[in-house]
Parts: sequence; structure tokens; C-alpha cells
Amino acid sequence: MNKRTGAAFALLLTVGQLSAAGCAQQEIPITYVAEEFPICTNGSDQYLPTISGYIVVWMDNRSGNWDIYGYNLSSDEEFTICTDNSNQYGPSMSGDIVVWSDNRSGNLDIYGYNLSSSTEFPICTNSADQFRPAISGDTVVWEDQRNSSNETESDIYGYNLSSSTEFAICNHPSWKWFPAISREIVVWMDKRNGSWDIYGYNLSLSTEFPICTNPSDQSFPSISGNIMVWVDQRNSSNEIESDIYGYNLSSSTEFPICTNPYHQGFTAVSGDIVIWDESRNGNRDIYGYNLSSCTEFSVCTAVEYQWDPDISGDIVVWQDYRKGYPDIYGARLAFE
Repeated sequence: MNKRTGAAFALLLTVGQLSAAGCAQQEIPITYVAEEFPICTNGSDQYLPTISGYIVVWMDNRSGNWDIYGYNLSSDEEFTICTDNSNQYGPSMSGDIVVWSDNRSGNLDIYGYNLSSSTEFPICTNSADQFRPAISGDTVVWEDQRNSSNETESDIYGYNLSSSTEFAICNHPSWKWFPAISREIVVWMDKRNGSWDIYGYNLSLSTEFPICTNPSDQSFPSISGNIMVWVDQRNSSNEIESDIYGYNLSSSTEFPICTNPYHQGFTAVSGDIVIWDESRNGNRDIYGYNLSSCTEFSVCTAVEYQWDPDISGDIVVWQDYRKGYPDIYGARLAFE
């Protein structure tokens, strides 16, 4: 229980069962308690929260341009990470390192910040645009347009913080989006086959491999250990509806996670817990799924929109519009 107990409230969530690979068909009665709490409700806009351990970071517009702010859930303290007069976008973090896309040089570069030493540092300042970074351990990955002659092509590049070494991951002449990384595995959206597919790369083996090349679109991948998840439109007759699918890299097994006839969006995964935003209640809410018990549960169904969630351990964070503008909220999950 964190220090925000007085402001939190408990949601007793009785969960039913959705079918997934290897799950029993009977309903599994498990109660999830979501202790919900605000993280940042500044009157300006806050976007794209991400979390690692007890640190939450996000984009913040309180100064009139986009900066990177953070919050320590253990100490209940907010802090600045980068407030340069230019714009900083799309933070990601792993351990003590925060990374983001930065336009202080007139194009988009990748910068980082060490929370332990309070030190900022450049990662990639190539004259082309670099954006949407992701990080796991000492490895940072991003989209890179240095080899592109137009805005519909991009490559995936990486950087090892320990060895200060930059390297190409995928420079196939196609459009590649939204890289994600967990340990030695990098995944991304790839349009080389005409529709959006999911591809992966093993950094240890220097090997690329397809993960899902269904003829429909697969998008917005997330990965944790051997489990990766994405948004999938194979069952949709329009661009509005979508499902959540997953893949176990160890067993090379694909499985459905949520196939409700609504729009399921941005995914995140940590351990056995998958979360996403979706529109089954008419607005966007946050839902989750426990891969071990094969159970779905709601995290936040407050009024207005909740979307773009992230998760680390038992803490879920998201962008929340219940006050009419985007704030950052969180919830602590417990399994009874």
C-alpha cells in the first residue's frame, strides 16, 4: 500500500474467464483489487506515461512545450527530467535510465537521462529523424529515417549504453514502426508484405524472424520476457474493431487474449499480466488479462477516456480524461 491511501479507493473486480491457449474452459473465480490513485493532475496536458519499478515518467506540457517529468511512487515526489525549451516526446524507461525523442537540434534525436546520477546524455544525434525509443537494460532501440527518401520508410536501430555502440537492427526497405524490447528480443510493426505484420530480432544471435504475418494488420507490439502481445484485426470487418493476440517465444505458440467485438487498443505486458485500452463501454477503459489463470479483469472504467496504459509488476499507469483534459493515473493490482 503506498502513501496515497487516503486518496485511493478499492474496486472489487470479479473476473470471468476468456479462452486462450492452454486454459481450462471453466470460470476461474479470482478477485482483483485495484487501488486507484492520481499521479499527475496538473491543469496542463500530460501524455504517454511509462513505468519501471516505482518510477513513472511522461510527456508534460505545463511549460508551453513538451517536457519529460517523473514521479516516484515510493516517496510521492514529482520531479523534472528534461525541460529544455525544445520539445521532448515519447519517453521510455528501464531501471534508472529514461530515454526520449528530442528536437533541440531542429530534428528528432534520441536522448537519455540517468536517474541515479542526474545526468543527461545524447544517444543518437544523426541529422535524420530518430523517434519512438524503447529501452531494456543497457539496450536502446528506435525508429530511424537516415536511410529513407520519404516519410513512409524507416529502419530500426539500436545502441548499447555499456559499450557506447550503435548498430542497425532492421534496414529492410519498408516502413517499420513502434519497436519494443525485452532483454535480447526486439519486436516491431513491419509493412514489407503490404499489411502490418510483427517481426522480431534476437540481439544475441543477430537473427531476424517473423512473429505474425497474418494477411490482416497487426500493430502496437509489447513484450516482456518470452511473451509478446499486439493489436490484431484478423476478425474485424472494419478499421474500428480489433482484438488482442499474444505469442509465446519459447513455445512458438500464438493465442488470442481478447476477441470482444469492440476496439481493443494500445497493449502492454509485464510478466503474466497483459493490459490494454478498449471501447466496450462506449468510451475507452483499461482492461487486463492474467495469462496464468486465464482471467480477464477491468482496471479502470471511470467516465470519459482512459487509454495508452503501461505496466510494471503490479502497477498499471495510463492517460486519463475524466476531468476533461489528460492526466496521469495509476492502479495497484492485487490477486486474492
